[in-house]
Amino acid sequence: MNGEFIRVSAQIMNKLFKGLVVALGLSSSAFVSAEVVGDVQAGKDKSAVCAACHGADGNSAAGNFPKLAGQGERYLLKQMYDQKEGRRVIVEMTGLLDGFSDQDMADVAAYFAAQTTTVGQADPELVEEGRALYRAGNPATKMAACIACHGPSGKGVEAAGF
Repeated sequence: MNGEFIRVSAQIMNKLFKGLVVALGLSSSAFVSAEVVGDVQAGKDKSAVCAACHGADGNSAAGNFPKLAGQGERYLLKQMYDQKEGRRVIVEMTGLLDGFSDQDMADVAAYFAAQTTTVGQADPELVEEGRALYRAGNPATKMAACIACHGPSGKGVEAAGF
């Protein structure tokens, strides 16, 4: 019986150790992102690959690509990490960040965060619909209200990091 207890204990410890290794591996990007500091000028030089869709200054002219200009630096960096590591899948971006180091992504995030967002034209009816979704969400589709994370002004919630 004592031998069985030791064998089962060893199996449990082995599983716990493997789980810890996996957890540390998954969380490594959080540690890396805290260590690197983005450089705006270096980010401008490295953002050429982004310009085709998001615009040279992060103000996309195409409605199907988001504007990156003026977004929070931490938010942009998190989105890039998530895309690169497969936690977020944007088909159009598949492989684009593979050659980027942690420093490269921090630099690009710093560059786009430092840019000013431009305002475009919108259909007034869609603006009203968007305003309603922003404030109340859509319970029928289980879409949360945007204001919950992005705040009343749309500038984000500093305490949440976006």
